[in-house]
Amino acid sequence: MKRSFIILTLLVCTLISGAQQPLNGNNDCASKLKLAIAEYQAGLFPDCIKNLEDALGSCKFSRKDKEKALEVLAKAYVETSEMEKAESTVKLLLINFPHYELKEEDNPELYNRLVKKYLIHPLFTIGAKNTMNYLRHQTTGVYSVLSGLDYSKPLSESGFWFTYYGMAEYEFNYGISLNADLMTFYSSYSRNITKDPSFNLSYWEKDSFIEFPVYIKKYFTISKNLIAYVSGGTGLLYLYRARGNVSLSYTTEDVITGKDANYSGGLYNINTLPIRNQSTGQWNAGAGIGYKIKNLRMFLDVRYLGGLNSFTAPGRSDNIPQLKNDFFYIDQSMKINQFEIGATISYTLVNSVKRIRK
Repeated sequence: MKRSFIILTLLVCTLISGAQQPLNGNNDCASKLKLAIAEYQAGLFPDCIKNLEDALGSCKFSRKDKEKALEVLAKAYVETSEMEKAESTVKLLLINFPHYELKEEDNPELYNRLVKKYLIHPLFTIGAKNTMNYLRHQTTGVYSVLSGLDYSKPLSESGFWFTYYGMAEYEFNYGISLNADLMTFYSSYSRNITKDPSFNLSYWEKDSFIEFPVYIKKYFTISKNLIAYVSGGTGLLYLYRARGNVSLSYTTEDVITGKDANYSGGLYNINTLPIRNQSTGQWNAGAGIGYKIKNLRMFLDVRYLGGLNSFTAPGRSDNIPQLKNDFFYIDQSMKINQFEIGATISYTLVNSVKRIRK
């Protein structure tokens, strides 16, 4: 009885369509899709296939309608046992609509199996990060010019700072991706080396860096839309600008330096790149939790970046002889360590659709 009703409805729709003036554009395409769906429901699978093949070749469907047309066509191929065509249509459906939701209760079992043969995941993703960064200079060696002074006194450093930077991600395997970030930042520090009753040496520097972390991410699915990850890797820290200021003063005869009393002087805006290692390495480790909606992902992230070697080069202090000879200043060797917490928003440009190998 139900089958007879569907066939009758199909005939009425066809007669009404023929009695009307021909439809144009999107309305005509929508009518063709409705007709094909009615044919599929009535069990007229060859007619459904013919109409959908013609429509997909000539119509400019909306995304929603094109997704439905490919789904119905693949299911019709399954019903007529044209499995090669069914599989190629399913692949085309998933390539065009990687976030297609399979509703198994509405489909033939063979169709559900075809869809489940494919593994879909983001392939290439870009994004932006906003982080709060806590940077510290870790002293790894202390050097001296004058034996009577304590050159090991700790630095004075800035606190937290905020920055934006970009990221790119290539997920070469399901849940495992290669990532790269690109950012610029600056840091500053100062040193005060004093000795009672009169000696006062001050040094201040501001450095500008380009940072290029590279790392592997491993994703874990928590629920349909909730995911987490851990990451680890290495990277490059490049110092492209460094400017320093030094001053020295004392008001009584100083037995340490042997200079005359009441001395005061300074050097300002010194280019200190000649006594720096411009390229240094780093390691990184992080974790995050996020929410995904189709191609869009939003994460809360934490990460630690540790320096592998010193960006200062005390062994090259003779490249700026005034610092050592006139102001008795020499650098400590120092690595840069960072802890950051922030948020990432990313968008997947290309998705991977691969057939699962048995």
